[in-house]
Amino acid sequence: MKLPKKLEMKHIPLIIAANLIVLSLVFYSNIAIMGNLILLAIIIGVVPYGLFAYVGYKKIGDMEDQLPTFLLDLAEAQKIGMTLPEALKQVSTTDYGKLSEEIKKMNDQLSWGISVQNIMDNFANRMKKSQMIGRVARIIIEAYDSGGDIGKTMEATAQDITSIKEAEKERKALTSQHTMVMYAIYFIFIGIVIGLSQTLIPMLNMNTESSAGGGLGGLMVFQDPCLSCVQASNIYCINCSVISVLCKMFDLGTGGSCYYNGLFILMAVIQGIFTGLVAGQIGEGSVIAGLKHSIIMTASGFGTLIVMLKFFL
Repeated sequence: MKLPKKLEMKHIPLIIAANLIVLSLVFYSNIAIMGNLILLAIIIGVVPYGLFAYVGYKKIGDMEDQLPTFLLDLAEAQKIGMTLPEALKQVSTTDYGKLSEEIKKMNDQLSWGISVQNIMDNFANRMKKSQMIGRVARIIIEAYDSGGDIGKTMEATAQDITSIKEAEKERKALTSQHTMVMYAIYFIFIGIVIGLSQTLIPMLNMNTESSAGGGLGGLMVFQDPCLSCVQASNIYCINCSVISVLCKMFDLGTGGSCYYNGLFILMAVIQGIFTGLVAGQIGEGSVIAGLKHSIIMTASGFGTLIVMLKFFL
């Protein structure tokens, strides 16, 4: 049985990612190769899924923007004496951007003899990700069932939606500065990490050379924090295992240098993901909208650190 198209598109990247992980675990024993394949699988599985979610979010937003125009056109058609089914047929030839596809579906269902109530219910179910569109569909159904002045109801609803959208645009204009601040904070964080790597790694190397030459140790001696985890199975050593794999994947050195370089990269990735999500919530009122910020921040921070740690520090 063929799966629905939407289900196929959503799950293809996840299926590819799962196959890559299985192949890496079965056919490769080299930790570096295995780690890179698993990382590639995570990117293939997560990034396309996030992009699909963001595209869907933008599509819903575009539909909501066109909704007041659609309602006003329906109201104007009813003012000249058309019934609601006739008005829907009339406006189905008008271009409403992303909303046009749904209006044509409603017109097709009218031609099949489906009632207006069922058509609006189906419309609300298809647009279940938008609370606004669902509420509008229910308002139209209630006005149609009650036999009231549907035109005036639609005009009032369109005005309310327009006011809400204008308020959202004003909020986005105000919060866009906060989004830029989040970007600035993240890249300042990357700069601080690079500065720390220039300080800690040389000091660690100096202490290692001093210890090898018989120098005195002390409280200020920098050592590899994972030394106590060698040949140990303590749960607190999981972080050292993760960092060790990162070092082998990207050739980040050994010992203490490996630990701090790997730690810095993990910090940059975690910070980029969650700072981006927060930026989306602040700027556009949606965590899904923050996926694009997370991808931009994480990719740029990770790439910058890898290049700096391998070639310049």
